[in-house]
Amino acid sequence: MRDVTLAIAGSGGDGVITAGDFIVQAAARKGLHAFMLKSYGPQIRGGESSARIRISDRPIYSQGDYVDFLVVFSWKDFNRFLDEIQLRKGAVVLYDEADTTPREEFPIDADLEVEYIAVPFKKMAAEEIKVPLTKNMVALGVISELLRLPLEAIKDAVMKKFGKRKPEAAQVNLQAIDLGKAWVNEHLPQGTQIALDAEGSGEPKLVMTGDDAVAFGAIHAGVKVFAGYPITPASPILEFLSKWLPHFGGAVVQTEDEIAAITYAIGASWAGKQAMTASSGPGIALKQEAFGLAAMAEIPLVVVNVQRVGPSTGIPSKSEQADLFQAIGGTHGDVPRVVLAPSDVEDNFQVAVEAFYLAEKYQIPVIILSDQFLGERSETVEAEVLFARKRVISRQLAGPNDLKDYKRYKLTDTGVSPMAVPGMPGGQHIISGLEHHEDGRPTSSGTLHQVMSEKRARKLPLIAEESGFVRVYGDEDAELAVLAWGSSKGAVREAVERAQEAGIKVKAIVPQLIYPIPEKAFDEALKGVTRAVVVELSFGAQFYRYLRAYYDGLPKETHSYARSGANPLLVSEVFDTIKEHAAALGSLQEA
Repeated sequence: MRDVTLAIAGSGGDGVITAGDFIVQAAARKGLHAFMLKSYGPQIRGGESSARIRISDRPIYSQGDYVDFLVVFSWKDFNRFLDEIQLRKGAVVLYDEADTTPREEFPIDADLEVEYIAVPFKKMAAEEIKVPLTKNMVALGVISELLRLPLEAIKDAVMKKFGKRKPEAAQVNLQAIDLGKAWVNEHLPQGTQIALDAEGSGEPKLVMTGDDAVAFGAIHAGVKVFAGYPITPASPILEFLSKWLPHFGGAVVQTEDEIAAITYAIGASWAGKQAMTASSGPGIALKQEAFGLAAMAEIPLVVVNVQRVGPSTGIPSKSEQADLFQAIGGTHGDVPRVVLAPSDVEDNFQVAVEAFYLAEKYQIPVIILSDQFLGERSETVEAEVLFARKRVISRQLAGPNDLKDYKRYKLTDTGVSPMAVPGMPGGQHIISGLEHHEDGRPTSSGTLHQVMSEKRARKLPLIAEESGFVRVYGDEDAELAVLAWGSSKGAVREAVERAQEAGIKVKAIVPQLIYPIPEKAFDEALKGVTRAVVVELSFGAQFYRYLRAYYDGLPKETHSYARSGANPLLVSEVFDTIKEHAAALGSLQEA
């Protein structure tokens, strides 16, 4: 097999995610493409967890549809992932023989004809390694042998994690891996393997999560202050920057609440430092009033929303695309803002750079709409691709001529006014959330409010015409198009490729810039399209409704495929949707 998907399921503390991390890192060291989606329950500690890993010698855009190889430490925990981990017919299932669940109660359809293998993971770790917690490493040895994964690369990944800090732990883990490998050769017949018949490029790849990528991109863009408050699934951004930003001359503050975090970032930006905050749906709701302050005071600001299932507390550890209306219309009043949406881990880095570019150039708050699926998944990325698109801009300050009779909110053709920071001679001005004159003095004049509203809004058409924010995949001259945004791109892109292989002409249109709508880029992408379907993980079809309300260029035959989140889109469900609309269009051809 050139493309294999495996899954591991167990309890918190079983080391499920750690084992998955090592597999992905090993694949990356061999130059293979790898993708890991981790899933866990809402418990603060413990609970169920799973890792779903896909490895290929070709680029990977999604988690795939079916699992070829499954490792189960606990059937009770696996039961909670039944709607996420769907097995391919003939899959191999390894389960810990310490679990006493009778075979007839295994929650797997008999029609799938899976091959069951009982393995003493817990027993080997406890009796032979003398460290029960190493059962995940025993499993890793079994997996590497059965899938013919690069064992030395796995061991290198273990040494990188433990070698310097905990050399004894590293050796124990390596022994456990060897024990698992030896067990396969002693107890299983030849031919049991599902060999991954894929040779990597030999050039090692980077492995990053989406949250780490957006934090790294912010550092690359020049962020100097990050203020945040812990919340699932955005906390890794705070953790990454806490570790790394001080090395680049920046500061990280964990504030007492969400409101304090955004106002701290606004204050830092007003003082001349590029600033960012991050949260998820409930925390973003708390930040809304202060977001309006940044827009009214025209202070550059980047806000990351790693979306999760809502409303209210929802499902904190799952993903959804239902915060779009909040991003576009949140806070009171007519608030100019920018909304950007990354679509993969590499995109998270690049969109972070673009967010600071737009925030600083146009003195406007920018929202990055990521989600749990993007933020917490691990992916291999190419370093040279990561840094290929660089639009880095530093704070543009008022010059000497601007500071003569300085007007912070001077009326200009672009809506962008000279910006002074505290300490600049002649740059004194009043700043607040009140409507104001050009020099910042408060006003209650309706006439002046109209003038200033027009000034702030003049930035939006210029932002909409910035280049490079709409991607097109597939047949450029296709009459059928799939529109998607954010993490839905992965399944959509693979579905488009599958449709092309089946003789269907179709293309995918995926914008990075959601608001304001890049109308000219959309017009170009939709040339010749007579039928479109908007695909998203939003029960209320928010992206479809947004496009209908804000963009006049959609084909008359534009339809919606929308469902609630928690489970990522499958390639197969998008492919079925494409076939349905291709048939309606009359463009379905024989493969």
